[in-house]
Amino acid sequence: MTRKRATAVSWKIKPMPAAHKELALEGSYSAAEFDQISLGYIPQEQQDKWFIYLEGEWLHFHRSWTGSCIFQLHLAPADGYYQADKAIVNRDPAQYRGQDDEQDARLISHLVDDLLLGRFSVLPLPDNLSAEDQQRYQKDMMGKRRGGGLRLDVKGNGRS
Repeated sequence: MTRKRATAVSWKIKPMPAAHKELALEGSYSAAEFDQISLGYIPQEQQDKWFIYLEGEWLHFHRSWTGSCIFQLHLAPADGYYQADKAIVNRDPAQYRGQDDEQDARLISHLVDDLLLGRFSVLPLPDNLSAEDQQRYQKDMMGKRRGGGLRLDVKGNGRS
């Protein structure tokens, strides 16, 4: 099934608020990955938590229910690939409660891998969450149908 390309007018959205922070990042995507990323993500059902679209060199991440812009990822063309060199993160506590720069960078990476590239990616969880809060966080970030949010602990390799 071919995905329809998401654009700024595909969903009701709000701009990034004045309360935001820029993060320096290091990462890259191949040209083929960028082509897939550039399609964005349009929610198909109520449990889809994100709307994502590319405009110019910026990938915009909005919460699907509120339209709030939570992240913007800059993807600059380089020699045959695209450099993810910075992100802007919403810091308005009325729109987004996250305050951990490293967690936000991991979450952006997860959203690209899981929603845009269709790769298996374990949802990065904030530190010090109880098991109940981990499940709540997973549902809040990715919805019920997204299974990548469970963290599995490896307990040995089966040998004695």
